[in-house]
Amino acid sequence: MKYIITVGIIYWINLIAAAVVHADYIYDLTATLSPSSMVTIEQQPHFYEMYHLVADGEATVTFTNYDADLVSPTDNGEYSDPYLYLYILEELNFANINAFSRAYVLYDEDDDSNEGVGEDLYFYLADVTFTNELVAMVTSYEPMTTGTVDFTIESDTALTVIPEPVAVGFILVGGATLILARKRQ
Repeated sequence: MKYIITVGIIYWINLIAAAVVHADYIYDLTATLSPSSMVTIEQQPHFYEMYHLVADGEATVTFTNYDADLVSPTDNGEYSDPYLYLYILEELNFANINAFSRAYVLYDEDDDSNEGVGEDLYFYLADVTFTNELVAMVTSYEPMTTGTVDFTIESDTALTVIPEPVAVGFILVGGATLILARKRQ
């Protein structure tokens, strides 16, 4: 009888461990579109928020926009749909400690208004696979649109999600640290 109970306990432990191992990671984010971050799309100013996603190896993610509160000065809210653009690292140039650059290329996008997803308001990109890093830019259909966009990122592996202002700070701190370390040698 003890043997059957032991086997049963081991079975349940393995079942729970398997459920934990295959669990998805869900990140709930809010992008704020404001004049402090602007990009030009088709000769028009668009506000955006950018996120740098980092994975240890390959990751498969799904982006789901579930709410948006956007206001455009030109359309009375009728076409203020949020858009999502994804970029991957195409090239990393590192000539020396004072000269390095990253070049990104458009990898995927959802800017088609998703007529089948409630009120034409949401973006949805499923099963996007990338290796090591991905940059997600949330913006809008209409130029100069401000407001918030709520969305989730569901991933099959743990991610580090860094909003753009923080990412720039990390790069500056990292660069300064490298310069100081080089000068001390």
